[in-house]
Amino acid sequence: MTSSATFHIEYLISLLPDEVLEYKLEGICLEQSVELPSDVISDDIRDRIVGEVTGIHEISEGLYHVHIGYPIDNIGNEITQFLNILFGNISMKPGIRVTDLEWDKLQHLFTGPALGIDKIRQRLNIPNRGISCTALKPLGLTSEELADICFEFAMGGIDIIKDDHGLTNQPYAPFDERVKACVNAVQRAADKTGQKTSYYPNITTSPDKLVQRYEESAQLGADGVLLAPHLCGLEMMHVLANTNIDLPIMAHPSFSGSLVINHMHGFSHNFLYGELWRALGADFVIYANAKGRFSFTEDECLKINESARKKLAGFAKSFPTPGGGMQRKNLKKWLSLYGPDTVFLMGGSLYQHPNGIREAGKEIQAILENES
Repeated sequence: MTSSATFHIEYLISLLPDEVLEYKLEGICLEQSVELPSDVISDDIRDRIVGEVTGIHEISEGLYHVHIGYPIDNIGNEITQFLNILFGNISMKPGIRVTDLEWDKLQHLFTGPALGIDKIRQRLNIPNRGISCTALKPLGLTSEELADICFEFAMGGIDIIKDDHGLTNQPYAPFDERVKACVNAVQRAADKTGQKTSYYPNITTSPDKLVQRYEESAQLGADGVLLAPHLCGLEMMHVLANTNIDLPIMAHPSFSGSLVINHMHGFSHNFLYGELWRALGADFVIYANAKGRFSFTEDECLKINESARKKLAGFAKSFPTPGGGMQRKNLKKWLSLYGPDTVFLMGGSLYQHPNGIREAGKEIQAILENES
């Protein structure tokens, strides 16, 4: 490759019994650029356009870390094309996993979170301790019933209350009605306690309605939003993060699991949630905590946390937000392991508290305030 304007992608490559490393890597370079056999490519196109292997490290027999450089011009200054190069056609080939990226070369394309950890802490007036979060559930409740739950959690001192990711615009709890009711609920609680809880409605919808729903959330007094970027389009999260409405974005992992659960294919957990989501504008990255309802390991969770908070291409830091079965009885353990720059998302175990959700909120707030 003759151009110096390149960016590198790091892969974990595993070989099937009949595969040869050289041919597999050549296939990746061609597939993610010109999508033609090598023998029909001119020398000029090969030098300027086709990806180039720049590093190979053997981990064990049949398993390799590989770096491939691609011309930045191939992106065409569009995030959708970047995603296509990142994991387009090769997503249909086994034994290819993206593990890292040369983000510094792509700062013209990505902006990262609009707010990030530091500015969100300023808004919440929580300078250094761990932050609590819960979800409004279940589907089927009316807007007023959800608002009643919201009020009780706010009275218990929960820092952030988000919609469940399944709450959208159902007839029993329409979006506008629900947001108005819940915004009112947290304000009523603040009037009584002197402490303001934040409310984040779920705005996940089709791309043509998404910006409008984001704007409506701000107009109705919400403090942030929940978004499932793999349902409404990854680039749409970046679009929202770059509007003049600075509501923080909490990204939900629904529909992303198949990209990470195969350890030899897709994306590493920390790359997808801690790096790609962060580059695309997620202020909070929700992921499935270890020992919960899903299969993420403690090591995978720790690496997500590290990637969300490390220095990365000038992006603001994202708040790691472990959830998916986190138990209130284990909060001290997770706080000790993950540290205070974490949002602890708990749902079911708070609803199960024998004295109700208000007391559950008070219990976990006491832990966060005393242990951080």
